[in-house]
Amino acid sequence: MPYKGIREFIAKLEEEGELRRVKAEVDWYLELAHIAKISEEQSGPALLFENVKGYATPVFASAFTTPSRLAAAMEMPRTSTLPQVTREWVQRTKPDKLIAPQWIEAGEAPCKENVDTGDKVDLTKFPVPHLWPNDGGRYFGTAVSFITKDPETGWVNVGTYRSQLLDKQTLGTNFIPGKHADMMLKKYAEQGKPMPVAVCVGVDPVFLLVSASRIAPGRSEYDYAGALRGAPVDVVKGETVDLPIPANAEIVVEGEIDASTFGDEGPFGEYTGYYSGLGSRKRNVVKVNCVTYRNNPVFWMTTVGRPATDQHMIQTLAYTGSLWSGLEEMKIPGIQSVYLPPEAGGRFLAIISVKQMYPGHSMQVGTAAISTEMALMIL
Repeated sequence: MPYKGIREFIAKLEEEGELRRVKAEVDWYLELAHIAKISEEQSGPALLFENVKGYATPVFASAFTTPSRLAAAMEMPRTSTLPQVTREWVQRTKPDKLIAPQWIEAGEAPCKENVDTGDKVDLTKFPVPHLWPNDGGRYFGTAVSFITKDPETGWVNVGTYRSQLLDKQTLGTNFIPGKHADMMLKKYAEQGKPMPVAVCVGVDPVFLLVSASRIAPGRSEYDYAGALRGAPVDVVKGETVDLPIPANAEIVVEGEIDASTFGDEGPFGEYTGYYSGLGSRKRNVVKVNCVTYRNNPVFWMTTVGRPATDQHMIQTLAYTGSLWSGLEEMKIPGIQSVYLPPEAGGRFLAIISVKQMYPGHSMQVGTAAISTEMALMIL
């Protein structure tokens, strides 16, 4: 049975000896991320920090440090290799196997157990970590899913974009030009309207993996998550936004982004092991209007930083799956395996095994690879 949410995944990892509860007090400022990073570099267990200084909310980290935990997310044998897990991703997400989400009533959605609006909105009530010394601040979104909708077609996109905690009711964004949320924001700007957005923390493991992948424009990550889970994702309408919200998310931030409004965001210790700039940059912000969350929510984060740890394993599976699926759809024969190593950040380097069948075959595959949705990730 697919995981309904992150809690079931945590319980499964603990049952199989893949999770360690950290009961000692840990500071959200640098210490928490540092402990998780050291553990990840030693291929340690997933961590649940139960005593974060100043907070009652636990923090889940290091979810996907090892191939066995990625296999667990996909409900596969724990001995599966990364290429095997990726091959299963490709098989499950063929176009004829996609499964659309299903709507449920608000009263059935755990993410609606608490609803804060107006002056009650306060993102600092959650244990948002400050990961690296020179980061611009605390980062609410590292293991996060942004949900947006195309104002012209109704296409719903789910993407993972870092988001900085600027104040109690504002999040900074980092929508890179060409990414789907950026494409949608430009359309809202042309219409003179703000873009509604939902920022979700603590979704089920497969949903986050799909959120971090690269899927062609016009296709919804919800359908791919359904295919990977073998069952539709339960969704519920937002309180203040007309968007499908994962019903089992731990925390959902609802707001809007005005394309003409900016705030200081960054720098940020990136997955390359370097900071993303020497200072902050002006980026669009989320004006938060509502926060819904479960009773006793679990906050989920990734450490980011130098390869190869949790973040890079996520990118390896999600990006390899996206590239391999793109090549499969082109019907190019002879492709035996695809791999974007976590040591290269899960991008920048693509290894494609081809059974040579005719002159120019390998060149055709290489040209095809840089023509897929993943092209910007491997160039």
